[in-house]
Amino acid sequence: MSDRLIEIVLPEGRGEDISELLHDFTLLHIWQDVLAENLARIKILVSEKDTEPILDVLDGYLATLPGAVAMLMPVDATVPRTAAGDIPAEKAHQGDRSEKGPLRHVTRHELYDDISRNTGISFNYAAMVVLSAVVAAIGLVRNDMAIIIGAMVLAPLLVPNVALALANTLGDTELAVKALKTAGAGMGLALGIGILIGAVVKADPAIPAVASRTDVGWSDLVLAFTAGSAGVLAFTGGAHLSLIGVMVAVALMPPLVTSGILFGSGCGSMGFGALELAVANIICVNLAGILTFRIQGIRPATWWETAKARKSTIKALWIWMTLLAVLMLIILQK
Repeated sequence: MSDRLIEIVLPEGRGEDISELLHDFTLLHIWQDVLAENLARIKILVSEKDTEPILDVLDGYLATLPGAVAMLMPVDATVPRTAAGDIPAEKAHQGDRSEKGPLRHVTRHELYDDISRNTGISFNYAAMVVLSAVVAAIGLVRNDMAIIIGAMVLAPLLVPNVALALANTLGDTELAVKALKTAGAGMGLALGIGILIGAVVKADPAIPAVASRTDVGWSDLVLAFTAGSAGVLAFTGGAHLSLIGVMVAVALMPPLVTSGILFGSGCGSMGFGALELAVANIICVNLAGILTFRIQGIRPATWWETAKARKSTIKALWIWMTLLAVLMLIILQK
């Protein structure tokens, strides 16, 4: 288990308060010095398991102090090495108040910062969506799976969908709106590119790569659900994001571009079939993301925020499941 370094800057003379606040936790090392302008700096080396609960305690305290801030930094190695056996047994359990689940290696604070910072509509995001949609359209028209897979590598659809799942898990309306705008813009752009290409090329709907994406099957839903769960694990467990992003893009980008191509080619009914597949996949990706976050113990620090987040999660799950049920009824009635 890796260690983390927490650096705190706060008004001089308040350092003793920090030691008192964190007396229930195992602090591997702690240093303190004085900065300019009546500020003090405290550096604390802590274990990974204690990082999140310590940050939760510091969050409430530092918010009341002007100019106070805590910064979290990963520690790749310490010399001499900090070993678990060096910590007395009676202290080893004092700070174990984390609610982490399996395969979770980052704190909620790191996770939120990483996702929210990278969720937004930018030129690079739009350009990558356009490029991946163009490449996917070429692969679909040529029935070339290698080209389609190449398009999935480019598609930046992982982050906004994971951001939406995280927002629903934490009850964060601001992040949810931001994620919806980003995901909606990307998917709408992919659909629009497909329509433009379909209007020019007039693709044959019998092409296997196109025809296979005009119906919703149980395997498609399982793929999307798996992709959503893997996307969350990529952020919380340190997996390679680009590889997991390909899997999420496989569930979303080809059906969207296929739908656009068919609409542009004048095949409206088949286009709606591909669009239904895309919508079903979007629903499954987000359902899986929310459930995976909950299983891993991602929740706010305070009880009132936790209650709000629980209501948000339940509401989001009901909405997604209702949408999926309605969509499946529409499909079954055809």
